Amino acid sequence: MDILILVGGFTIVCLMGMPVAYALGIAAIAAALYAGIPLEAVMLKVAGGMSGFSLLAIPFFILTGAIMAVGGMAERLVNLAKVFVGFIRGGMALVNIVASTMF
Repeated sequence: MDILILVGGFTIVCLMGMPVAYALGIAAIAAALYAGIPLEAVMLKVAGGMSGFSLLAIPFFILTGAIMAVGGMAERLVNLAKVFVGFIRGGMALVNIVASTMF
């Protein structure tokens, strides 16, 4: 019955036009409450999952990209990658991959 509430809740919330991330959260909380799990335990589990040290890389990755874009380094990286693989058919896709790899 828990899986039915989870899938049904997810489907209903998605059909209402809610973003998928919110629909997953709402459906999971509804299923947990139906299963008798206290709301405090659910929130502690969510907060514990977001407190990982590796999640710290996300804002620093965004900051580095912003600094590279403002400083012009991102454009120079793309130009360098274009020299290496830009002449190949489908080269712009390869330029994207090579520039992202160098980043």
